[in-house]
Amino acid sequence: MEEPVFKYMSKGFAKVDQEESVYHSAQMMKENGSTEAVVVKQDVPVGIITEHDILYKVVAVGLYPRIVKAKDIMSSPLECVDGTSKVGDAIAKMSTLGVRRLGVIQNGKMVGMITQKAVVSGNVGQIVLPELAVPDSFTCPYCSVVVKSREELSKHIDRIHIGGSGLLEGDSTKW
Repeated sequence: MEEPVFKYMSKGFAKVDQEESVYHSAQMMKENGSTEAVVVKQDVPVGIITEHDILYKVVAVGLYPRIVKAKDIMSSPLECVDGTSKVGDAIAKMSTLGVRRLGVIQNGKMVGMITQKAVVSGNVGQIVLPELAVPDSFTCPYCSVVVKSREELSKHIDRIHIGGSGLLEGDSTKW
């Protein structure tokens, strides 16, 4: 989380002129192996197109990718972060803005792209996503006793709060 964004950015992003077609943008994304294309006007980044944009703003509504221009479906402005910023700050900015990608700037020029995917899968240290974390203890919802496993919690609730055994342990013969 304290490491610089430079360590996790991708330098191989697609770049397309705002007047290019969505079809051309998709071709550039494919060539670069990226899921986004930075949209430029006179070589200055003005927005971004993602696979999601192409699917929902063009294909799903029946528009023609060879006719629709990049500027017509881009998200603008392209949000950016300095390459020396901490990864934790980049994650916080993505969360706050509701975006999955940030341009990476060095000396006023865009030099790369950082994505949530790169951060999560790129060994940024021990990032534990709460919904994927395995608890190391369990707390009884009735009396707040802490036990080490689900099985222990089930037995505790059965014996102390229900007054029998087996009900929460899956023994249907005790029902």
